[in-house]
Formats: sequence, C-alpha cells, structure tokens
Amino acid sequence: MVLVIAVQTLNGQMQEAVERVAKEYGLMGLSVVAVCNGEIAGDWYTGLRDFDRNLPVDENTKYRIASISKFVMTTAMMKLCDQKRIDLDADAGDYLGFRLRNPNHPDTPITVRMLLLHNGSLNEGSGYDGFLTDTYNNVSNPPSFSELFTPGGKYYTDDMWRKEAPGEYYTYVNANFGLAGTIIERITGQRFEEFIQQNLFIPLGISGSYIPEGVTDINNLAVIYRMEEGKWKPQTDNFRGVMSSPRDFSGYVTGTNAAVFSPQGGLRISAAELTRIMMLHMNNGKYNGQRIISRKSIRMMQSNQWTNRGSNGEEESVRSGNRGLSVQILPERLAGSLLPERSHMLGHSGSAYGLISDFYFDQKGKYGFIFITNGMEGDPKNGPSGSFYTFEEAMIKVLRDNGLLPCKGKKR
Repeated sequence: MVLVIAVQTLNGQMQEAVERVAKEYGLMGLSVVAVCNGEIAGDWYTGLRDFDRNLPVDENTKYRIASISKFVMTTAMMKLCDQKRIDLDADAGDYLGFRLRNPNHPDTPITVRMLLLHNGSLNEGSGYDGFLTDTYNNVSNPPSFSELFTPGGKYYTDDMWRKEAPGEYYTYVNANFGLAGTIIERITGQRFEEFIQQNLFIPLGISGSYIPEGVTDINNLAVIYRMEEGKWKPQTDNFRGVMSSPRDFSGYVTGTNAAVFSPQGGLRISAAELTRIMMLHMNNGKYNGQRIISRKSIRMMQSNQWTNRGSNGEEESVRSGNRGLSVQILPERLAGSLLPERSHMLGHSGSAYGLISDFYFDQKGKYGFIFITNGMEGDPKNGPSGSFYTFEEAMIKVLRDNGLLPCKGKKR
C-alpha cells in the first residue's frame, strides 16, 4: 500500500510539473516518457494534438518526430551489417548505381559510413528543395538522386558539395538519409517502408510508419503547429482524422529514390512506442529477450566516430558534441551539471515545422527520457547548458528533482 501511494504521489507531482512547463513555455501539446532500469518508469501528457478539434494529447498520440527518424532508420540498417550484406566503408556509389563523388575531390570515395556521420562533404545546396518537392509530389516516379548530386543533373547546383574532402568536415545534411534509404532498397529489393516494418517495427510491436498513409490510427496523429500573428497555424499532418487524399505509391520502382518515404524525418510514432527503440539500445540489441540487432552493431552505432574539435564541422546552436552513426553524443561537460554525474548520454533530437523532439539515454545506466511537443508560441531559446533549449532544460530538471534522472524511485 505504501508503494502504491508513493507511485501515485510521484505521478501526480510529475503531471503537475509537465503541465506547468507546457504552460510556462507556451507549448501546444507535450508527451514525456521517463525510462528507468530499461523500462518505462512513467509517461505524462498535456495539451492538444489537434487545436481546431480540441483533441488532447495522450499515450496513443503519434507525432512526425523529425530527425529522430534518422536514428531509427540506422538501427534497422544495422540488420544489413549483421547479415554482411553491406560494408559501411564501401563506396556508396557502388550501391547506388551512379558515381557519387565530390567534384572538388573526384578521386576520394564517399562511403556509407560518411553518409551516416554527415561528413561525406555533401551539402544541402539550393537545388535540394526543388528536388525534394518533386520527390514528394510524384512518389510513383520520383527523380533520381543522380540528378541532384551529379554535375549536369536537372537539380544540380554548384553549392551541392563542400570544398573540404570527404571525411574531413561535419555538415548536417538530410539528403544523406534519402541516399542511405535508397541503398537499403537496392541491397534488399524491398521498399524502405517495408524493410523498416519487417526488420524493426513488427518485432518491436510498433505501429508507426514513415509515411502518413501507413498510419492506421490517423485520428491520433498530432497536427504540427507554429504560432503566426498570435494564432496557431497548422504546418503539417492536419488530416482532421481522415486520410482524404492518400498518395499513390503503386508505380514506385524500388531503389529509385527512397526519399519518397522520408527516412530523414518522416517517422510518425508515439512517445511510448519510441521507448521500445530506446530499450533495444539499452539492452544491446535485445527486446523482451529477443535478439533483433547484434550487440556489435548496436555498440558500433553508439561509439564515437567523429570528434568535434570546433574547427572540423559546422557550428550548431544546440546538440553540439561528438557523433556515432546517426547518434548525437552529448558533451561530457553536461554531466554533473544539468545531467547526472558520470552520465554518458546519447541519442538524437528533432526539429521541423514547429515540432521539437528529444530522445536521449545512458546505455550503461539504463535511464533516459523522451520529450515531444507539436508546437510552441515563440521560437525556442537556447538554455545555459548550450545543448538544450530552455523548456527542455526545465523538463530535465523536473525528472532529476523527482528521482527519475538518474533512477532513484520505483518503477510504475
């Protein structure tokens, strides 16, 4: 009885704190999940997933989680490493079927690993937006990536490549993951979405999808908002509970351009289901005792493979640190200040259309957190830590003060 009362008290305190933070920072909706000892210690929700229909955020609410999608995609891609079907240090062009080379360094191969580390010298030049628009508007017959990165291509512009050689400089490039998704398709002969479902989501019992057309419970999908002129304006996923005009993927040829499935940022998933990806990593590739990814591949993803020396990469306002394969490794200076002492936290964040998401954990300590909001009243402001926004720092402090970072209390 004492334990039950303690858990109820903790949940009540956390719910009040989550609501307070959401109100203070003007968040539309907010999902918060804390993981302790490799299991969900608690989850809390507040605000609206759909402002116009006055629908609340709850445990079933799915969000387009932006760049955390990259972390999830790479986790599934590790299956190909386990099966020895891909060599991360091979020339990416050999898999893609066209020559992928920086014209400034034509003799230096760009490897698959470089794509996942954002240091392959690719750049999101002015041609990328038009390429992506035409990709999304014609999913049955999208343009080839060769038209974007090969000189003379329809979408090619001189700013699609950096002056630095491949492997030398970090530049965050979403197109890397459209290329990586296409590589998955060309190796497996499966569409990207099918590969992810079969190799990761079905084994984990996840009902998410990289395309809205694949979300069966579309009424639970959160609308993403920005505040414009004092009013909430939907930016994406405003389906009002009905997929009225689904895109037709029937004519898509596998291995053409997997960016149609938005591997760089299109995953729709709930915060609670996203924790299963976190648990998989905490348990070295196992979930509920089932081996899904090898320990070696999980550790490879999490290991530091690009060290931030300040001058060897673009400056980022937050999330600066070292890099694993589609993994952000948070700076050590945060341990003992904002984050727990001796913590080694890694994961990924996301930001697009007004959504902000966080997915960070300590693999050894087996604790972590997920925050997702579908909009805030103003632009997010950098907090004193230099690695999180102010509202994120406020939530981290709430978890810490309630014994959930690191884990001190009892699991729910």
